[in-house]
Amino acid sequence: MNTDRPILKHWPRIGLWLILLWLPTLALALAEVKPHAAGIASANKQATEAGFEILAQGGNAFDAAVAVSAALAVVEPESSGLGGGGFFLLHRASDGKAVFVDAREKAPLAATRDMYLDADGNAQRARSVNGALAAGIPGLPAGLVLVAERYGKLPLKQSFAPAIRLARKGYVWSAKNSAMIGFRTEQLAKSEGAAALFLRKGKPPAQGDRVRNPDIARVLERIAREGHRGFYDGDTATTLVKGVKAAGGIWSLDDLAQYQAVEREPLRFEFQGQQILTSPPPSSGGVALVGLFQILSGYPLAEFDRVQRLHVEIEAMRRVYRDRAIYLGDPDFVQVPMQMLLSPYYAAGLRASIHTRKATPSDALPGISAGPEGNDTSHFSIIDSEGNIAAVTQSVNLPFGAAFVVPGTG
Repeated sequence: MNTDRPILKHWPRIGLWLILLWLPTLALALAEVKPHAAGIASANKQATEAGFEILAQGGNAFDAAVAVSAALAVVEPESSGLGGGGFFLLHRASDGKAVFVDAREKAPLAATRDMYLDADGNAQRARSVNGALAAGIPGLPAGLVLVAERYGKLPLKQSFAPAIRLARKGYVWSAKNSAMIGFRTEQLAKSEGAAALFLRKGKPPAQGDRVRNPDIARVLERIAREGHRGFYDGDTATTLVKGVKAAGGIWSLDDLAQYQAVEREPLRFEFQGQQILTSPPPSSGGVALVGLFQILSGYPLAEFDRVQRLHVEIEAMRRVYRDRAIYLGDPDFVQVPMQMLLSPYYAAGLRASIHTRKATPSDALPGISAGPEGNDTSHFSIIDSEGNIAAVTQSVNLPFGAAFVVPGTG
């Protein structure tokens, strides 16, 4: 760590739920105490440096979040981007306000429940994850504009400047970029826009190569000039809809015109004397966190040995993830039984089902399955010298999203 500048850390593979839990906890604990220095934790050094650049120019944590997010859209397109969405959990130190900005993607208005089924009613997974038909209406641009305009101090042009510079001058293709594109090269080659951007004579860039993306620079510049309309109306919107439809998708100009990021009330709960802020639905992680810690609060964890403590933590996680799979969804479209899921009495019932010395058989917990850790989502956390905090998760669903890029949009 360079000790003559603010704290700089990179946690590319840290558990997402730990970040969501502990940094919002820190926000409340430090509400009346200014930290001695700013700190940024993101998955990419170039994005982290973009955030510090904005802090050095007088921006707050929310301006820095806009800068880091936009930079990640350029340098880590496998994990997030302007074509995806994000969640922003914000804590403002001056008045203690906390807000959750929901900027996730939405289904196009023309979407139907059977659009990914074949003639026999069988699910066609590839159609739901690859190509223009798989693409949702992007939310991240709207989220960035909302955060900058309502909570930031600097104009978008200034906060976007590091990302625009990276896109125009080029960024270094990382080991992670190389590892993730290997999974999607064949699919990327099917998209004219994606192939032009990410492939060279049909092959991905080599680690250490400099990659430029002037198209996304132009999109960012348009958003900086025009705000929300710069993406969801006008030239960018027209180009996107035309390109998606030409490739078999179902976007319309109305889809983009109607999109708005939404402010929601964060979930709050206490654990071991700390008040914790986390994400409400449509994020599923926050509800799972509340359930997890309500289950664990009934155990004398300090008295357990390491193995027993780990056992009850795992068993608690298995139960909340089962409930996550069964009950959680978008509250705008489904009824989520929040009162039940957040109830300490419900948590007590789940706790009673845990044998403290024996694992629960997997067939007794339907709805959960093990799988490798993904790299199709990125989380970063920021605290500035005033105590403002941003915890942001942004995603494109699969590595490189639907592996589809409308030519000219980056």
